Amino acid sequence: MEPLLNMEQAAALLGLTKTQLYELTRTRSRMRQTVPIPFVQLGKRKMFRASSLNEWISKLEKISLPCE
Repeated sequence: MEPLLNMEQAAALLGLTKTQLYELTRTRSRMRQTVPIPFVQLGKRKMFRASSLNEWISKLEKISLPCE
């Protein structure tokens, strides 16, 4: 099983601040997102898988590509 990343590690992987990443995980923000960011809630901690974040980025790239 792949190790989970904490908020700080996931933010570094994505090139975001912890505050920016936290905002992406908030319920209100997730409802506005076309592709919500994947995370697991463990108690009060939000944890991420690097592979899930990479898949999330790929999905975002697909929807933001210009139509030909």
